Amino acid sequence: MTCAAGITRDAYYKWLKRQPSRYHQEQTELVTAILELEEEHNWTLGYLGMTTQLKAEGKLSFAAGLKRVTHCMRNNHIQTNIRKKKRNRIKRHEEYVNDNLLNEQFDRQGKNEVWVTDTTEVVYGNQTVHKARLHVVLDLYGRYALSYNISATETTPAVIEAFERAFKSEPNVHPMIHTDRGAAYCSGSFNNYLASKNCVHSMSHPGHPWENSPMERWWNDFKLIWS
Repeated sequence: MTCAAGITRDAYYKWLKRQPSRYHQEQTELVTAILELEEEHNWTLGYLGMTTQLKAEGKLSFAAGLKRVTHCMRNNHIQTNIRKKKRNRIKRHEEYVNDNLLNEQFDRQGKNEVWVTDTTEVVYGNQTVHKARLHVVLDLYGRYALSYNISATETTPAVIEAFERAFKSEPNVHPMIHTDRGAAYCSGSFNNYLASKNCVHSMSHPGHPWENSPMERWWNDFKLIWS
């Protein structure tokens, strides 16, 4: 028997009872995982960062490469809040770059074994919006902030000032210092300062925020309170 739509009754009921394909189920799982991670990271994960983060956290029951993640994010209009940096025509010279010596060994049994640090932009003001850079130094033992510094921009002196305050509260210690590869942390002045304190400098790789995940989680908690 043929229905008004021109198809058989059996075909119609088979269509009603159809199950989502495996690919469709995987895409639904992928979109859900991407949105969860973007929420956790304040919408800062691009295509490559998202692909590596999905793999690092084991979010998926299947393997998803960069191409699939990119298409999924584009097709679902999932965009990050990262602004493209203005590049000077003269290539910036990184004065100091080191390996990731910490190697994600975040659990520490004593104080002042490892300090992690980072800087972020904070926005404040009711009618007039102002922006500033917040620098924080965190002790991995207890995951608490040792010191902070607020500056108009991210500069090497501002970073050093944050550490000066940390060493003032915890004198005569020589922790490993873990940072990303921002310009201030790669500067010769900052690394000479760490050398004067007999501290080893460990660095995350570019585009690998999970290599400093305790700091990232601290920022997430801070911004939830700040906002």
